[in-house]
Amino acid sequence: MNPFGSLFLTLVLLLSFQNTTFADAAAHKQALQKAKTAVDKDSVKIDKTHFYPEYHLAAPANRMTNPGALSYFKGQYHIFYQHNPFSSESGNMHWGHYVSPDLIHWTEMPIALAPSENYDKDGILSGSAIADDNLLYLLYTGNVVNKKDDKTEIHQTQNLAMSKDGINFGKSANNPIINMAPHYSILNFSLKDFRNPYIWKQSDRYYALVGSQYEKTKDGAVLLFKSKDLRNWVLINITAIGSNGEMGYMWESPAFLHIGNDDVLMISPQGIKPHGKMFLNKYQSGWFIGKLDYDTGKFKQKGPFGLFDYGFDFYAPQVVKTHEGKHIIIGLLDMCDTNMPETAYGWAGMMSIPRELKIHNGKIITVPFDGLKVLRYESANYKDQKLNGTRDFSRINGSVYELIITADLTVAKSFAVKLRENSSQETVLSYDKESNILKLNRDKSSANPNHILTGEREVSLPIENNILKLHIFVDKSSVEIFANDGQAVMSSRIYPDKNATGVKFVSDGDVKIKSLDFYKLKTANN
Repeated sequence: MNPFGSLFLTLVLLLSFQNTTFADAAAHKQALQKAKTAVDKDSVKIDKTHFYPEYHLAAPANRMTNPGALSYFKGQYHIFYQHNPFSSESGNMHWGHYVSPDLIHWTEMPIALAPSENYDKDGILSGSAIADDNLLYLLYTGNVVNKKDDKTEIHQTQNLAMSKDGINFGKSANNPIINMAPHYSILNFSLKDFRNPYIWKQSDRYYALVGSQYEKTKDGAVLLFKSKDLRNWVLINITAIGSNGEMGYMWESPAFLHIGNDDVLMISPQGIKPHGKMFLNKYQSGWFIGKLDYDTGKFKQKGPFGLFDYGFDFYAPQVVKTHEGKHIIIGLLDMCDTNMPETAYGWAGMMSIPRELKIHNGKIITVPFDGLKVLRYESANYKDQKLNGTRDFSRINGSVYELIITADLTVAKSFAVKLRENSSQETVLSYDKESNILKLNRDKSSANPNHILTGEREVSLPIENNILKLHIFVDKSSVEIFANDGQAVMSSRIYPDKNATGVKFVSDGDVKIKSLDFYKLKTANN
């Protein structure tokens, strides 16, 4: 590149940033400082000995909920998250911030966004990011709660913040940049359920999906907006919408990506009613495969809605494309609006491990991100082990590990693994060959009466040639299971005692464990 041309481009970008009008920087700085003081004070008091994770992301103190703005900027990955810096309970959301060179080792950064303006005074809710023109732009939801007499009115808008260094962010004076009322009110979409924008660039235009609710039918929906300059947006269309309440009343955290010849629309629906053993969680997270028509703004799906995770705890995933071209998702390894026993120890909420998203035989599968291998530091490896009944291995135990199993079930009726086990506690993963059902049971995953978890989740998992493959990640208060190369994924928070470190293998009939690989995992958080 011509060095004079490069210098000219840099000057243009700097002038563009300097000429941008910002909201009240002093008020925002003051709000950020107040939040920092609270987190600094509380982070030295929280109890990290019980359930605080070793290689999953959690807040330095107080509450973490939905991730946002997973992105790559100036050689580092960024992840932001809804964060209450003042309490381990819900409320008063800011944006916490971590950075990583590899999506594995994370370093805490200053809180990026705090409520400071009239359009976000009651909370900064999750959104997304785009790196463009040598700047990192954040698109987020501002939450306003007004109480009049006995009524509470909530108004949510989409707002822009930007940064030259990826650390210090200024809010645009153009905010709110996307506002449902009054311009689009004729469409009868909710003002209080209008959030979590997802932004990307196609050719010379910016596009943003926003989750919402169609008030007339109470169906969840996603709306598509378009902009030339990130500040002035127009509605294109209702991109996708539920029908007769079957897909819930609100679609949170939409995201969009292109893989091969297909487009993928990600949503996190609230309010889907259980169907037999399906959709038993309070909220869901899943996908549609199809094609987005940029002219009409409509997404035409090819098949049914699919879940990312069939366990108890996985919500609102964010996606980023790595510089190697892999699509990586990270979700909240909790379920919003449910009990979080770790609040007693001064913190709440954590993120999943990074998972690589792929399309296989017309469906989405996710597998553990290959970069996690750098955390392995001690191993135990076995080949061709026979099992009939119950067995354990002296070198396979602990509370922070990775376990990979390949089992031949040709002559067995069932196979199970008991994780974080002792005389009174266990988290049980079982497979029934006759029904092709994989189950995760956490009825005995905690000993403390205040931490009781109950229930079972299941998923259909036909296996080829009688071979069952399990890839399991265990941290101090979580388990994530990937079966048969991501054909089924099940995750859950668990709260066992420190001495619940056993791993037992159980079969009904002869099982040949073709390979059994166990790795202790190092901490990944700075």
